[in-house]
Amino acid sequence: MEINVFNRGKAVKKLGFLALMTVLFGSVSMGAIMPVEKSWEEISNGDGIVVHRKEVAGSDLVAFRGEAVINAPIAKVANVLIETPRKLEWVHKIVEAKDVRKISEFERVEYNHTASGFFLVRDRDFVFHAKAEFDKPNQRAVFRLKSQEDPAMPETDCVRGQLDRSAYTMTSIDGGKRTHLIVEIHADPKGSVPKWLVNLFQKAWPRNTIEGIMRQVAKPDVHEHAGVKAMLEGTVGKKKAS
Repeated sequence: MEINVFNRGKAVKKLGFLALMTVLFGSVSMGAIMPVEKSWEEISNGDGIVVHRKEVAGSDLVAFRGEAVINAPIAKVANVLIETPRKLEWVHKIVEAKDVRKISEFERVEYNHTASGFFLVRDRDFVFHAKAEFDKPNQRAVFRLKSQEDPAMPETDCVRGQLDRSAYTMTSIDGGKRTHLIVEIHADPKGSVPKWLVNLFQKAWPRNTIEGIMRQVAKPDVHEHAGVKAMLEGTVGKKKAS
């Protein structure tokens, strides 16, 4: 059974709902933070991380955006996103993360299950299509995520959330030494949780996500992803001279 929230006074007590929204990475310099569209409204700026919100036409839920510069090469930052098992180390309250179907090296269908953290509040899960796009001239990689149905992952006892759109945009800067990162999300956890409460807590997602990535790239066992590096260097399929 799922909790029925009758008023804001009771609902605010359910702060553990934040765990439902964390679905899906050094020190920081603000030198490369870039201007954003006027439709984005800045809501916080601190510790090298800027967070924006934006109204979405036809939706009661707002989109959120986070931006920062990470002291790690782009292929290392990308590796944190690509390694599905590693999500158990940094995604808040995650219970399970697995690849449902691999389409190619940089495209797959993925499943995430996140614990609610509160009694009577059901866990959420998400099934989504993930694909990476590469822009070699601009040294940029974009990972796009969007919910889709998959016969291999029918609905469970969890509430099946809807990931309308999420993107991770990574741009190599400072001669490849650092990465300018933008994270964006527009998602609906579904169920009976009021939309105003979803908006209230989902605004923490960009900062939590970026801080999680920062912690991961600082670990000695996180290396540059060879495939991402080859795509951006234009060496895919090329043989080394003997």
